[in-house]
Amino acid sequence: MGRGRTIAVMTGALLALGVVTGCAAPRSAVPEASGETPESSAPASSVPTPTGAAGTYAPSGDGAGPGADSPPQYSLNERHHDRTDLSPEAAARLAVARAAAVRGIAELPAPVALSGVTEVLDRVGAPDPWIQESDDRVVFEAQVEMTGCLVGTVQRDGSATVSAAGWVLDGGCHALDGH
Repeated sequence: MGRGRTIAVMTGALLALGVVTGCAAPRSAVPEASGETPESSAPASSVPTPTGAAGTYAPSGDGAGPGADSPPQYSLNERHHDRTDLSPEAAARLAVARAAAVRGIAELPAPVALSGVTEVLDRVGAPDPWIQESDDRVVFEAQVEMTGCLVGTVQRDGSATVSAAGWVLDGGCHALDGH
């Protein structure tokens, strides 16, 4: 055990010495034998910039400014809201559920309420929807078994738009707001 500890201490000391002497050397301390002199070094305008997975960094957020630190793909940060593609089998199963939902919603008395839409979704195999009601409509995103999602808007008069969709990349059928 004593020998292993000695080796570890010596290794740590050598690494620390290498960091201190190798990284802390000023530019003017570069040996002349390398052929590089302070006068022949790269101009200040070509100072290296930080790089990320895609190359160089772009401005943070919407504005540009010195010292920006966001990668150029910053706008892709919202990709978790995107949806997966449906397989042909899933699309066929969702088409049946969608048609049943549209028929059920059309049978609801006006003004259509959240409770009625929730009952219809439960009957078509979507028992736990994300659903919201406002003064003029009910909107929902609902998982139909393990097939995919029904996404819809129902106006108070009973007119509805319901579509079949794939899973949100973040999981489930509803992309969390503010996430």
